[in-house]
Amino acid sequence: MSYDTRLMVKVCNLYYKDNLTQDKIAKKLKISKYQVNRILKKAIGLGIVQINIIDPTASVSNLEEELEKRFDLKRALVVENYGLSDVELKSKLGQAAAGYLLEIIKDGDVIGVSWGTTVNEVINHLPSRINKKVEVVQITGGSHYISVNINCHDVARRFASRFGTEPHLLFAPAVVDSENTKDLLLKETSIKKTFEYFDRVTIAIVGIGALYPRIVSTLIETGSISQEDLKSLKESRAVGDILSHFFDIEGKMCNSSLNKRLIAMPIDDLLKIPYSLGVAGGELKAEAILGAIRGRYVNILVTDSKAAERILKLSHRS
Repeated sequence: MSYDTRLMVKVCNLYYKDNLTQDKIAKKLKISKYQVNRILKKAIGLGIVQINIIDPTASVSNLEEELEKRFDLKRALVVENYGLSDVELKSKLGQAAAGYLLEIIKDGDVIGVSWGTTVNEVINHLPSRINKKVEVVQITGGSHYISVNINCHDVARRFASRFGTEPHLLFAPAVVDSENTKDLLLKETSIKKTFEYFDRVTIAIVGIGALYPRIVSTLIETGSISQEDLKSLKESRAVGDILSHFFDIEGKMCNSSLNKRLIAMPIDDLLKIPYSLGVAGGELKAEAILGAIRGRYVNILVTDSKAAERILKLSHRS
C-alpha cells in the first residue's frame, strides 16, 4: 500500500514532534490506527524519519578502552569531568572505585589500604556492611599533620568496619628522620607483624600523589618531608608517589634521600599484588598517573576524563 508523502510527513510530525499517540493521530486524521503504524514504519524505511542513537558514555568508554590497551591495564574506569570541583571529582572517583571493589572482593582476600582524601571517598561510598570474610592491612605509615578522618589508621579502621573485622595497623610515620630510626621501628613487634601481611595482599587500594607541575602530594602538603628531600626528588625528576615511593614519568623509581627512611609496603611487594587499584584524577595529576601505570604500580586505574585525555597525549609525546 502506498501513501501520499505529505500524509507520511504529517503523521511523523504528530508522532515524533508533537508526541501524540497513534490512536490520537488516527482520530485526528480520520484514518485507522493500523494505517498510522504502517506509515510510521514506511517513513523510516524511506529515510523520511532517521533515528540516531547518541551514547553519552561513548567518549568515556573509548578512553577506558584506549587506556587498557595502551598500558595493559586489567581495568580502567573513567568518570566524566565537565568542570567538577575537586571535592565533586574525588566523590565521583570514590563512587566508581567502590563499585568496582564490590565486584572483585571475595572471601579470603587480604586488602591493603593506604590513606588520603581520595581513598577516604572510596570508603565513604561503600555499603555499611559487606558480607565478605577478608583481612584488612594498612600498607603505609602515616602523618600526624592531616585531619583525623583521612589519616592512615582511621581509613584502615573504617574500611575494616565495613567487613566487621579489625585491621592490621602500622603504627609508624610514612617517613622517619633517619635510616637508623627505620631499622629500629621495623624490629618493633607490632610493626613487624603488620609487615608480614604485605606479601599476602591480594587487593591494594592506593592514591597517587603528584609532585609536578604543582606540589600536590599529600606528603609534601602536610610537611612530612623536608625541603632537602624535595630538592632530591626534583633532581631525580620525580613526578609522583605511591605509598611514599617516588617515581619519574617513565615509571622508574627515583634514587632520592627518602628511600632509606620510608616505612611502607616495599615496591616489590606492590608489584606482585593481583589487583592494585589506583584512584586519582585531575589534569594536574596526569604525569603522576602516567608514571604509576607505566611502572605497573597499579594495574587498575580509576580516573576522570580530563586526566585520561592528558595521559594519552603525554604518552604519545614521550
